[in-house]
Amino acid sequence: MKTFLPLFMAVLIPTAILSQTFSYINNGNESENHHPFYGLYDYSHNMYIFDQSNFGEGEKEIYELQFELSSYGHNYTYSDLTIKLAHTSDDFFKSSTKVDLSNITYSDLTTCLSSHDLVILGEGYVSIPFTTTFNYNGVDNILIIVENHDGDWTMGFGAAKGSNTTSYKSWYKYSDNSYPSGTGTRQRYIPNIGLGYLTFNPLPIELMSFEGSLTDNKSIELKWTTASQSNNDYFTLWRSFDGHNWDAITNLNGSGSSTEEMNYSYFDSDAIHFNRELEQVYYKLSQTDYDGNSEEFTPISVTLNKSDRYLLRTVNLMGSEVSQTQKGLVLEIWSDGTSNKRYKN
Repeated sequence: MKTFLPLFMAVLIPTAILSQTFSYINNGNESENHHPFYGLYDYSHNMYIFDQSNFGEGEKEIYELQFELSSYGHNYTYSDLTIKLAHTSDDFFKSSTKVDLSNITYSDLTTCLSSHDLVILGEGYVSIPFTTTFNYNGVDNILIIVENHDGDWTMGFGAAKGSNTTSYKSWYKYSDNSYPSGTGTRQRYIPNIGLGYLTFNPLPIELMSFEGSLTDNKSIELKWTTASQSNNDYFTLWRSFDGHNWDAITNLNGSGSSTEEMNYSYFDSDAIHFNRELEQVYYKLSQTDYDGNSEEFTPISVTLNKSDRYLLRTVNLMGSEVSQTQKGLVLEIWSDGTSNKRYKN
């Protein structure tokens, strides 16, 4: 036997941990000792087809596999296990199926775990965490492949719990001395399994760009482009003069759900009138969906060009033009259309 690190059996696993979910598929009580690894032989190759209906719609990132086992000796060890997953359009194994996957329709074959030493501590589900996750597309059936490269038979192996089906959902081949090859045996049997996975929750907005620029020294143009939208009710534009305190300045309708590129723009003509000494203004964009949930995107800054801004004239409170040396309260009129009151001593 090879050296190994023990894996503790999962006894109670919550159905949801943060964004992680665990689902159990099939709950049969029949035992079958050829699955998921046949301990009577040094090497075994097992395969299973689980239908899309077992997993439900929607993409999933599968990170763990469990089998329900019984009648194993305490600390029974399988050395050098490999687990592979793939998509398949097949719903049963053909009679001519081989170890090299001949006569199986499959894609995205992924080695999720290799050279793994599994220690079985007792009855129940045994957990096999993956080192490489499998991205399930939510459409096809799943092909599960278990390769046992143990190479050393030991007494005390048991069986998997599962149930018989109406079609050939499982397949196995075993041998001593070397890994098996050629055509194997198919069965109308499917084991009980558990799958840990992360569900894909795509953001409601795929934002391609968000930018702002000063136009004619009188307004700031904000523009953004989306590649897709999902359940998008409206956008909110926010403005800040210090990058910390934000005010919502407008809402613009979204496009609901769309996979087309969409362009938006808004002219902020108020920002540069608040403070004639302003050098920079900040903007950020947020999105709110029809359920009231929202997300924010990375803020941007717009630098205001002051080089073309100059004082046109100075007037008193009656509107009469006065000298720039005039004392008292005056109103300064600037070339960018802004004005400010100023008390001069």
